Amino acid sequence: MLLLFSILFLIAGIFCVGYTILIISYSGAGTAFLWFWILAAIGSFLAFALFTLLHTKHVFFHRIWYYAFSVLFICGAAVFLLVEGNIFYGGMGKAAPKADYMIVLGAQVKGRTVSKALKNRLDTALKYLLDNPQTTVIVSGGQGRGEEITEALAMRNYLADKGIDTERILLEDKSVNTYENLVNSKGIIDSREASDSSSVKVVVVTNRFHVFRALSLARTQGIKVVQGLGAPNDDILTLHYYVREFFGVVKDVLQGNMKWYGHVNVR
Repeated sequence: MLLLFSILFLIAGIFCVGYTILIISYSGAGTAFLWFWILAAIGSFLAFALFTLLHTKHVFFHRIWYYAFSVLFICGAAVFLLVEGNIFYGGMGKAAPKADYMIVLGAQVKGRTVSKALKNRLDTALKYLLDNPQTTVIVSGGQGRGEEITEALAMRNYLADKGIDTERILLEDKSVNTYENLVNSKGIIDSREASDSSSVKVVVVTNRFHVFRALSLARTQGIKVVQGLGAPNDDILTLHYYVREFFGVVKDVLQGNMKWYGHVNVR
């Protein structure tokens, strides 16, 4: 059993090192959440060394410790798979036409240019907006490190260049995370609706890995009639994004920012 654990941790460590190198080569050492793969690699190699040492020294443990470790591992894996299942399924939803508002969530801007992830979101939003000319779009995102303009302004410029009338584009340029994206965007909707805004139809556009959390946050903040529209993920970074999103969901649930709804694309 010790030898099996040793081999598994060695494989995990090699994989984490390889994936870390791939991420750095593809998107740079400043990629958000890169630290996870580095720590995972270090932890895996330390565990490999520990279990190898115990095996070579012929150290044996009572069966209860193996059972305890197995139960903890299975419980952790079950929670991870439950969350990831909702994240994956959430990104498969389709948005019905004729929404009143669309909220496009911001992502990294490189100087004044939208990143690939943000371009995917904007291209997905663009198709819907061209098909539904009555929909008003809120582009949501403040200004982060390395960004010369706000994400919202970069998004408005991109959509305007593609033919969307700027009068249809509302800027939310203060938010720094998904929670603030939805809170501030709801504030804009509320300010424009003379009556109760709870019946307003809203579509949230983000990358597929992000749809589940975005919808849960939106519904928790009182956006009741809301659907998700998932943009393509970056193929190379897909695993990275889905693992990162697991921690994002857990964080927002623990902080009370979102309730656990499971994925429901409300129409």
